[in-house]
Amino acid sequence: MTHPVTPLSTELSAGFTAVELGRIQRAYELAAHFHAGQVRKSGDPYITHPVAVAEIVAELGLDCDSVCAALLHDVITDTECTSARLRAEFGDEITGLVQGMSDLDRQYDQAAIDGADDRVLTLKVLDRLHNMRTLQPLPLAKRQRKSRETVDLVAPVARRLGLQAIADELETIARQHLPSDTGLAGRVLALASMILPAAFRASYRKEWLGDLEQLRGRRARAWFAVGLLYGMPALALALRRSPGRTSKTWLLAVSHWILRSNSRTWAPLALFLGWVVMEIARNSLGDAIVALITVPPVFHAGVGYLRAKLGLSTSDE
Repeated sequence: MTHPVTPLSTELSAGFTAVELGRIQRAYELAAHFHAGQVRKSGDPYITHPVAVAEIVAELGLDCDSVCAALLHDVITDTECTSARLRAEFGDEITGLVQGMSDLDRQYDQAAIDGADDRVLTLKVLDRLHNMRTLQPLPLAKRQRKSRETVDLVAPVARRLGLQAIADELETIARQHLPSDTGLAGRVLALASMILPAAFRASYRKEWLGDLEQLRGRRARAWFAVGLLYGMPALALALRRSPGRTSKTWLLAVSHWILRSNSRTWAPLALFLGWVVMEIARNSLGDAIVALITVPPVFHAGVGYLRAKLGLSTSDE
């Protein structure tokens, strides 16, 4: 399959001088020459990958040498081009960046990361970003291996370099290709988080599920989930209070009205629990039974905490 490829320099109408654009054009031409005939798993010409990485580099406002290195980053590893050839045409700076990325291709672990130059690491992160954006054509096993490496090594490097948005995107894509490892505790927390305000729900859920994935053993995860469930009603109430205000809002008044009555308190919680149990039962009847046994005491403790905190008495109306 062949596709026309537009030279990168036509995409860069601003930000570089005429001399720099000429150098970028030459880097593109050399990369296109050595990658000629190579294709990606998607069937696209291989040159589309370094072009895409170079465009990301340019969008971040990095310099001409970085853009050239992005265009050339795979020629030493994947083609017959030598570092001597690169040095003769582009000098030590660009060759050093390309060689550094090639070295990381051969050994990408914590020791190699600690010893690498930040500019090389930045280029490697952006290289991985495009690879993750185009991960789908790879076999499942390779997608999962790349995704695990991205979560464990690449995203932390991106954060250390100050590339927070890129780190978040890398993790988001990677987790789509990794099997969920949070079990019953994760499903319960994901469903229980629905009581939080919508603006906060996704960020808290992501943080909790990330913490759960770091824990080993069902017991540790269960206790973690129980602790969060116990405090979740109070958290939901605190998040719904307007910042800087001490007077009761209408939402707080409604909460008082609900909590003063056992029927008003437990009817929606029972419906919620039923929904949680049914959702869990779709995957595991045993886990659903465990949830039915363990979650109600947590709800009871949470309601008791809220009533004590707010100084409320109850009625059975």
